[in-house]
Amino acid sequence: TVPLMIPQGMSMAVLGSGSGGNATLIRCGSTHILVDAGLSAKQLVLRMELMGVVPEQLDAILLTHEHSDHARGIDVLLRKRNVPVFANALTREALSHKMKSYIPWKIFQSGQQFDLGDLVVDAFRISHDAAEPVGFVLTGNNTQLSMVSDVGHVTHLMREQLRGSDGIYIEANYDQALLEPV
Repeated sequence: TVPLMIPQGMSMAVLGSGSGGNATLIRCGSTHILVDAGLSAKQLVLRMELMGVVPEQLDAILLTHEHSDHARGIDVLLRKRNVPVFANALTREALSHKMKSYIPWKIFQSGQQFDLGDLVVDAFRISHDAAEPVGFVLTGNNTQLSMVSDVGHVTHLMREQLRGSDGIYIEANYDQALLEPV
């Protein structure tokens, strides 16, 4: 994985994308976040280390939704670490019964803006078959990066949220038609 440098000081490295697991490392100033943690904890650690980041440097994990290819590694990764996991209430509810480790949940409302270290995060709803899936607009160092995953089609809200971004990450391998019975 090679990090994508976004102008003016934000970087993004896709650690995994697809049905095998999704995870993206974002760095802005001194802030390190993981968007989704769908790989095994071992793979998350190995891939972050390739980027020069150890899990103890993470300021947070942001979850787009509860599906295992986006959240699989959280439980084991956090067994010996105290990293806050940001999710909306329905995503947390869908995941919390599966977790054996203590998870320091930080609940946000979709449509809410919140500060996270050197970043301002805007969470917005997207279309997907999950409890309450969201995309994120991350702003820091005068740079805006927008992220959506598992989208089958672009909505008006998505277009509005993505407008003006310096970088856009769209993980769109989700296809409802492929899931329909034949």
